[in-house]
Amino acid sequence: MMATKNKDQGWQAVVAGVGGQGVLFVTRMLALGAQALGGRVLISEVHGMAQRGGSVISHLKIGDFAGPLVAMGQADLLLSLDPGEAVRNFGFLRSGGAAVVNAPDAGFLSPEAQKALAAHGVRLICLDAAGLAAAAGAAKGANLALLAGAAGAGVLPFPAAQLKRVVLEASPATRKQVNQRLWEAGGPGV
Repeated sequence: MMATKNKDQGWQAVVAGVGGQGVLFVTRMLALGAQALGGRVLISEVHGMAQRGGSVISHLKIGDFAGPLVAMGQADLLLSLDPGEAVRNFGFLRSGGAAVVNAPDAGFLSPEAQKALAAHGVRLICLDAAGLAAAAGAAKGANLALLAGAAGAGVLPFPAAQLKRVVLEASPATRKQVNQRLWEAGGPGV
């Protein structure tokens, strides 16, 4: 069962994907975005069979928390680089939370699953980040396009411009132009 949110409890997110998709990069960028505003940030990474395309999950908490792991039914955001990993991790979401998924549409979910998410007030945002990244000339950059999409959707606890600045500052010189294109592909106008 998904829990409701007390607005004084801080902010929690789960980032999910499979090995090689950049789950850890996305989590690091979210953590840097939060740290730039001050306050406490905790992260934890759970590596499955990452080298063989297995599950990789990161937990991120912003606020006064004792431990880094997000409990089931407590996440404000599920950011999933893979639709299958989204399905496996929906249980982390609280009622009224948001899920941003690398998928062209909600067709990866059964009608029953779509109804269950809607009944819990989950905001489902599907973005074809893989297609956007390929169109931007950087097929391996779906993680950054999806992150920009989440920022543009307003589901993060800090401004999109703050995260964009952090991402571009953290980008090596050889990646700045590509990362700028990926950001614009995922979050136009952000």
